[in-house]
Amino acid sequence: MKITLFGGTFDPPHLGHSQIARTLLEQNLADEVWFLPVGEHAFEKKCSPAETRVALLELVLAEHQRIELYEIEQQGMSITYDTLRALSKKYPQHQFAFVIGSDNLEKFHLWHHYQEMLHAFPFFVYPREGYSLAPLYENMHVLTQVPPVTISSTQIRAAAKSGASLENLVKPAVAEYIAEHTIYQ
Repeated sequence: MKITLFGGTFDPPHLGHSQIARTLLEQNLADEVWFLPVGEHAFEKKCSPAETRVALLELVLAEHQRIELYEIEQQGMSITYDTLRALSKKYPQHQFAFVIGSDNLEKFHLWHHYQEMLHAFPFFVYPREGYSLAPLYENMHVLTQVPPVTISSTQIRAAAKSGASLENLVKPAVAEYIAEHTIYQ
């Protein structure tokens, strides 16, 4: 099977994340999309506890989507290249790819072993509003004729903190969970 890993903090998962996964499946670029919540972020980005982020992700899963906990289960910083290699070894029957938003392109050269990773695995690039589709590297494939993602988790956390509505930003079940558990406040 063709598996596309979708890494991120998912703090919280939003409608843009769902849009990306749905696009990969609808365009037959993946048979399944595996959401890969980061354990310890490589760029020292602070995030909510893993249990919270996984619980939120469980609320957004659709058909042919699942959560892969590999990076959460590892000790220390998450390295995408190591994760791709480990999952390829664990699931040799699958072909793995990775999807990133165009907001990652500017710093992609800072990812550990980025050249080896691109040589071994295809990368899909989804447009994000306000971010360039450059630089592109060999084995990166831009998803075209798709609406750019206009939502960010940062925007949602700020809205939740101020008590603003999360309508049209996250699925209703995610908004309810955030409110019930007073996350981001």
